[in-house]
Amino acid sequence: MEWRDFRAITFRTGHQAWHEVEAPTVYRTTTTATTGPLLGLPEGEALFAVDRLLSDPHTETRALHRVLIPFATAANEAEQLGEAPDTEPEQIYATLTAAGHKLTWEETVSARMPLPDERATLQIPDATPIVHATRITLGTDQRPLILEDLRAGADRTQLAYHLTADSPRKLRAV
Repeated sequence: MEWRDFRAITFRTGHQAWHEVEAPTVYRTTTTATTGPLLGLPEGEALFAVDRLLSDPHTETRALHRVLIPFATAANEAEQLGEAPDTEPEQIYATLTAAGHKLTWEETVSARMPLPDERATLQIPDATPIVHATRITLGTDQRPLILEDLRAGADRTQLAYHLTADSPRKLRAV
C-alpha cells in the first residue's frame, strides 16, 4: 500500500487500487493514553473511528486501516465528517483543504509482532511481524486534525515516500 505526498488539491492515498473486504465499521470511541497525545488531546476525548479491512486484488495482501476523527474536528472544521465519518481519506483531506487548511502530515513507521486478532484478520503466518504506520494530518496552525493507522504483514508490505528538503525532520531512535 502506498501513501503519497499530498501537495495538490486532488488527493490520492493509494487505497484506490485496493478493495474493501467488508463495509467500513464506524463507531464512537475516546482518546487513549496513546492516541490522545498524537491528536494533542487529553485522554477520554470523543472520537469517531472508522475501521477498514482492505485487500490488494492482485496479491490478496490484507491491510487494516483506521481513521480517528476528533469530535472537535468534525464540529469545528468539517461538519460533514460528523455526518459521514466513513468518508474516504482522500475526500477527508479535500474537505479539510476546502475548509481553509493547508495540510501537512507526520508519519511514523514501526514493526512489531501482531496481536492474535491482527494475525487472523490479516491472514499472516505465525512469527511474521506487521508494519504499523501512524499518520497525523495537521492543519494550517499545525494542530492535529485526524489520525490514521495502517497495519499490514511486513513480509508483503512496502511503504514508499516522496521526500523534499523543504521540511527536514530529525531521525529518532525508540
